[in-house]
Amino acid sequence: MFAMGFRAISETGSYIKLHDLIEQDSVDLLIAATELEGNDVGYLIKEMRDQRLGGNPFPVVISLLSRPEPDYVKRIINAGCDDLLLMPIAPDQLILRIEKLFHTRKPFVVTHDYTGPDRRAKQRQFDAHSAPMLEVPNPLRVRSETGIDGTRLHRMIDEAAATLNRMKIERYAVQIDWLSNHIHGTIRDSKEDMWHALLPHTARLVQVCEDMIRRMKRSPSDVLSGPVTELLDIAHRLESAQNAIRFSELERLNALSKNLLRSLGSPRPFVAAKIG
Repeated sequence: MFAMGFRAISETGSYIKLHDLIEQDSVDLLIAATELEGNDVGYLIKEMRDQRLGGNPFPVVISLLSRPEPDYVKRIINAGCDDLLLMPIAPDQLILRIEKLFHTRKPFVVTHDYTGPDRRAKQRQFDAHSAPMLEVPNPLRVRSETGIDGTRLHRMIDEAAATLNRMKIERYAVQIDWLSNHIHGTIRDSKEDMWHALLPHTARLVQVCEDMIRRMKRSPSDVLSGPVTELLDIAHRLESAQNAIRFSELERLNALSKNLLRSLGSPRPFVAAKIG
């Protein structure tokens, strides 16, 4: 790694140390096994990509797999890593992957439940239902161009992170509208065992509203946090009240979700920002 020009290299087998490095924004390139001390490193990567851990969601991540089982590989990919390598690996193999990521980093896909590199094998032409994408900073290339001074890189990260946060809020508005329509329609039609069937959807509505409020606190969308808080209150009552919920509250749920979607506008289906 040193021969490739990397400096300030940290090596650790500690899960807590890795957590702290990410939290302190001390990582440009992360090469890590998928487990450390029996803990899931993919969880840290997803928290980082979701802007819950540290202030930089864009480090380049290469995950080292211990086995090729499809479900295991899918879980690691869904965490948001840039590339995968199956252990054991040869040094030349790792160097080639790093060089590839230096020259070409995939844009990030932003959906209500995933933030990370585009996982599609081929680029599709966008349509109205495609998830928006974001060109993100490539710290490997920027560091090579600017040296150890991180001023330009930090500015690029801040700008892209703000765009990512806005895009995530927009995707949440779409998800809230879908969940509200589904919950409203299911209760209205009084389907058999509907409350049990709705539990995953009401729980998801709570999660989305909570994270949306968190994201709005650091964005211009904060002016809309009031309606989202009201949506969250209704979602909590749906979880606990079940058949005691009033139909007027369901109507209010639908109205709030549709107003929120209109206020935030349709998510942009194309690359949202170009990072030079």
